[in-house]
Amino acid sequence: MKMRQRRQSVRIISIVSALLFIFLYTGFKNGGRDGLSLSNSDIQPELATTRKLLGFGHSSAPICQSDSDNGGDQDNANCSHPLHKNNSCQFVKDNCGDDVALFDYLAFVACSLHHVKPIAYIILALWLVYLISLLATTADYFFVPPLNLLSDKLKLSPSIAGITLLAIGNGAPDVFTAFSALKNGDLPLVLGALIGASIFISTVVLGSVILITKVTSDTIDKIDFTRDVVAYIVVVATVILVAFDGLVELYEAIFFPIIYIVYIAAAIIIGYLRTAWKKHKESKNGTSIQTDIDKGDSAIECADESRPLIEASNNILGTEVKEKEKERLELEGLTFPRGRNIAVKIQWFLELPFSLLRWISIPPCCHDGKWSEWHRWFAVSSPIPMIVILAITAGGWSAFTYPIESTKFPLIVIFFIIGIILSIVLYFVIGKTKPHWIVQSLLGLAGFIMSIAWLNIEANEVVSLLEAFGLAFSIDTAILGLTVLAIGNSVGDWVADTAVARAGEPGMGVASCFGSPLLNDVLGLSVALIAKIGIYDKGKSFPICIQSREYVKVKLSWIFLSFSLILSALVFPLFKFSPPRAYGLVLIYIYIVFMLFSVLDELDILKFYYYL
Repeated sequence: MKMRQRRQSVRIISIVSALLFIFLYTGFKNGGRDGLSLSNSDIQPELATTRKLLGFGHSSAPICQSDSDNGGDQDNANCSHPLHKNNSCQFVKDNCGDDVALFDYLAFVACSLHHVKPIAYIILALWLVYLISLLATTADYFFVPPLNLLSDKLKLSPSIAGITLLAIGNGAPDVFTAFSALKNGDLPLVLGALIGASIFISTVVLGSVILITKVTSDTIDKIDFTRDVVAYIVVVATVILVAFDGLVELYEAIFFPIIYIVYIAAAIIIGYLRTAWKKHKESKNGTSIQTDIDKGDSAIECADESRPLIEASNNILGTEVKEKEKERLELEGLTFPRGRNIAVKIQWFLELPFSLLRWISIPPCCHDGKWSEWHRWFAVSSPIPMIVILAITAGGWSAFTYPIESTKFPLIVIFFIIGIILSIVLYFVIGKTKPHWIVQSLLGLAGFIMSIAWLNIEANEVVSLLEAFGLAFSIDTAILGLTVLAIGNSVGDWVADTAVARAGEPGMGVASCFGSPLLNDVLGLSVALIAKIGIYDKGKSFPICIQSREYVKVKLSWIFLSFSLILSALVFPLFKFSPPRAYGLVLIYIYIVFMLFSVLDELDILKFYYYL
């Protein structure tokens, strides 16, 4: 049996390697007669025409402008090689301004630490890791609880809450990062981050789940697996079709939420049919069972005594101790994580100052049935910090000095007065016991809005910092999105999915590898594009210079993502939904090849620009 599995594994690896080789060989062959040294004139005319129609290939005539020239940061368009100028500090100040970020990162390198630039780069790299960590914990600790409260009030079943509110909670960092990047017109960074994360999850994370545990047909829901993979392939194909015509219209951006709604409808209908069929079978046997819907209702009725729906679906590990969970739920980010590993404790310590800032500016909601004196005081003291964070979100640091017409007082003074009044009102309205349900709902709504504000600030800083690195080292933001941002946003998925698999739920880990990135891509791209086109650009089409060099890595990522999805769609049924562990190595191998190609293209060794 083992020898047979080894032979099958060798065959899979050989087939994958052959397919990748065919892709490379075909690309170089179609690129022209001289391999890597092709010039645009060497391309066969009929082949060039076909590529032009499909959005591939290089054309000497500019068909569209770069993203930076179309709604992006106009200053950055003139900010090429800023740190190689004679007077780099003055050049950065004159040409590389960033109105989105709270800090000018290029000026930090060129002016503040221009004599010790390596130290500046180390500091900024650590700050980037810190910001990505803040994005994740803000979503987990502060964005998800109001969604749990909403799930409770709307009486959603766990399965529906999982593909709606859970998806929104898990995808929040991607959504806000995409939105911040699109405000700068940096679509390559958006696509790179979203598709890069999707490749990482569908190859490395899925491969890790298959390697560390035995995935069998008994642990995988075949219908749900097929639904997720097919929907994922449809989403990827739709993104490619929308991008290749060079323009994104508002109706095309709206089409992505329609896919999401159809996906949810399919899940509801399939769940209903399953429940009906199960009841029909049980009625034939003369027995009765508690349906999934009944379980969902009972879970909601016990919401005050158990974990929230979204959190429960994320933490089915079977090894949690109730006492630790109760302590952890009291004040997320402030309560010391006893019994956790050293990495979690270091993260808690480093994030403690920002955890305190987030607690005093994001009103706590009674999402888990627990309310203490600490919750009351945080709610009472939140109005003034809320106003400060909202002011920073709306206007940056300049919001504090914006004057009121015909007066010398800044506008923020009026808001401070309003905040003090609101704090006094909350002090008398909120008691030591659990607040009235109306007050709970208002606090939940305020917490939801403030968590969005925090996510927006953090995402702006992440995007601006990545763009600063790109300008400093002359690296395309697309490859930064494909690597740093994509892997940073996906580490949580890797930890959660492998932990779930190790705890005896490999099927859940596999399902998450397809469902999570699918919903993140749909939500991240659709929300960001709709906001960009519908709000910022007043319905004006969003141009995509798909033939420019900055999109080469994006197109390369589309190819590898499509390849990995189709391969999994074939391999799982081929092995009767019990893939061999060697297939996990194959998936990781695909990701390594993808990263190798991306780096070689960035170094201009493999010039994919001539045939992609």
